[in-house]
Amino acid sequence: MTAPVAAPSSTVVTEPQAMWRRRLPGLGLAAALAGVSYALALLPGLKVVGPLTVALLLGISLRTSLGLSPVWREGTRYAARTVLRLGIVLMGARLDFGLVAKVGPRVLMLSVAVIVVGILGIRWVTRRFGVPEKLGTLLAVGTSICGASAVVAASSVTRAEEEDTTLAVGLCGVLGTVGVLFYVFVGPLLGLSDAQLAILSGATLHEVAQVMAAAFTFGADAGDLGTLVKLTRVVLLAPALVVLGLVSGVGGKVRYSLKEPPIPWFVIGFLAVGVLGTVGVVPAWARAWLSTASVFLMVLAMAAMGLGTHLSMVRRAGLRVVYAGLVGFAALALFAWGLIHLLSIQ
Repeated sequence: MTAPVAAPSSTVVTEPQAMWRRRLPGLGLAAALAGVSYALALLPGLKVVGPLTVALLLGISLRTSLGLSPVWREGTRYAARTVLRLGIVLMGARLDFGLVAKVGPRVLMLSVAVIVVGILGIRWVTRRFGVPEKLGTLLAVGTSICGASAVVAASSVTRAEEEDTTLAVGLCGVLGTVGVLFYVFVGPLLGLSDAQLAILSGATLHEVAQVMAAAFTFGADAGDLGTLVKLTRVVLLAPALVVLGLVSGVGGKVRYSLKEPPIPWFVIGFLAVGVLGTVGVVPAWARAWLSTASVFLMVLAMAAMGLGTHLSMVRRAGLRVVYAGLVGFAALALFAWGLIHLLSIQ
């Protein structure tokens, strides 16, 4: 008597479904860490550094203490790359090119000068300290424009390693916090008015939260002014990414194709969302939603990068990276202070 033949399963798992099943555990873990990061970033001591840096530190702490099981790896790798780029595209909703007209020509000149001189100057400083090229570029862009957001955007444009991105984000968070304390306690001794101190904060600190923490200590009007200057620097991230896309190549050679154009597709999407929002095609409520979604996706991606990072990476980098970042930030603040006097910005 022959044994009955088992009926074939009616459920057929396709390759895309199998791929997503492998990704979901890691994506879920990164999303959970992102949620915890938002909660922790509300605490007074962590509010200044923001959820991006908190998520990075949480991911590193979890990886260091518990390791990373293979079941999480595919999802965290996907989050650190593809989800990050989607977050950059949606971040275009934060752009308002009309801000450039509001700040006035001298403040705009200050912002442009800080970004150009900051990127070139800090890049020179990092070379003198022996910091690897792409890590130095990320530090320069993050310090000169808008901290962690600029770092993660530039990392995709320059094809930097995740370890370099992790180091640059963490260092920008630390340096920006030091900058807040410096401006609040030492700022009144710099010979600047409250409005000028707010402008200096907005022109040099890394994160929007850091600018607000420093500038609003000098009064409500000063806080609004400092925030406006900072948001102008955020807008200028767009042309900076375009330039980075044009000059960054693989192995020193730029290879153009439809798949890899001179300006990466996610940067084009970032610019497109910004332009559509500025001209009113995307309504204000939708821009607010897209901006919130972009921050969450980038926080999720930073948690994933942290999960892929071990503290041995920090030891390999050495203190020279910290020294280079500190010297670069101090020089940029001194340059901005001098320019405020030179341009008679009140």
